[in-house]
Amino acid sequence: MTWVPPLLAVLLLQTTATILSRIAATLAPPMLAAHGWSAEMIGWLASLNTAGSVAFLLAGTPLVYRFGSIRSLQGGMAIGVLGALMLTLPLDIAALAGSFLMGLCYGPSVSAGGDILQRLAPPQHRNLIFSIKQAGVPLGGVLAGLALPFAAAHLGWRGAILATALLPVAALLAVQPLREALDAGRDRALRLSAASFLSRRNLIRPLAVLGQAPGLVAVGLTGCFMAVGQGAWFAFLVTYAAIELHFPLPLAGALFATMQTVSIGGRMLLGVVSDRVLPGLVVLGLCCLASAATTAVLAMSGPDWPAWSLFLLAAIAGIAVSSWNGVQNAEMARRAPPGMIAETMAGGTILIFLGYIIGPPVFGSVALLAGGMATAFKLNALATLLALVPLGWMALQAKR
Repeated sequence: MTWVPPLLAVLLLQTTATILSRIAATLAPPMLAAHGWSAEMIGWLASLNTAGSVAFLLAGTPLVYRFGSIRSLQGGMAIGVLGALMLTLPLDIAALAGSFLMGLCYGPSVSAGGDILQRLAPPQHRNLIFSIKQAGVPLGGVLAGLALPFAAAHLGWRGAILATALLPVAALLAVQPLREALDAGRDRALRLSAASFLSRRNLIRPLAVLGQAPGLVAVGLTGCFMAVGQGAWFAFLVTYAAIELHFPLPLAGALFATMQTVSIGGRMLLGVVSDRVLPGLVVLGLCCLASAATTAVLAMSGPDWPAWSLFLLAAIAGIAVSSWNGVQNAEMARRAPPGMIAETMAGGTILIFLGYIIGPPVFGSVALLAGGMATAFKLNALATLLALVPLGWMALQAKR
């Protein structure tokens, strides 16, 4: 099988999982009003969503081996439907649990999706192909930013979520024709049990494998610190625009969609650059500096700024803040020990997701204490710069 149909399948599932993960961020203002939540709650919803993904990445690898990558991705879609439906219930605990389940939905797109592409991608185009896969993240963000606020205006925020829950059902059915070919190598003899998921060996394997090849830990930590900056933009941009910049909700959603739209092309652009022009680690370093600078400018914005300037800043952030993931994924895959691509991608993404888990709640707490989000964005910019530490360490190691 050529790599194009599998790439399209993985891209579809990545996009759908991302739409689900962006529900709370794009519908935050009406959800906050309906539940009487503070903005801090959005940080916790974002954090639990990421925690669900980490739970799969830590324990879910046996599912990929037993049922295959496509079936694991389909199972994630089914769990995502349940999580989305739970967000519509009038209970805080249901919203928190639903966010966790939608995180579980996203988890297979990392390890299972990475496994498919690593097996089929031509080496000379690997960075670009992984970047195309990762373009599903901003593509999902565009669709969520434009469609969900619009749907909420006509159907109510609960109606918008119910309509969105139909998407993963359609996606899992669409990729079914590829299942037998792509999952032919699954281990039908592997027996699954609670011990196979929760054993110490299984739980530490994704992180332990990072120590088995040079540079994996450093590349993973680079992604962790850069994810702190990215996670704040993803979780709080709509809320910041609607509450502190006084944008109407559809316009705030369009601001988010602008960043995500640019990131679709930005991820592919950085993939080409890192394949043909600059080494991937250099590209990551430049993205780190640009991300911190862009976040610092956002911290200085206010309601007196013209709307076009915020949209321009969001477009710059589409590359500076939101486009490094494919390059980072490809660097992880390139360094993976033979036969351990699923575990390597899981381990590296766990480190990235730690940034997503820690960043939004801390951001929300700082914003609450400071009485606004400007201080939180300033601290977020500084945290992003910490990515230069592991990158610098790798550069020193390379010179020895």
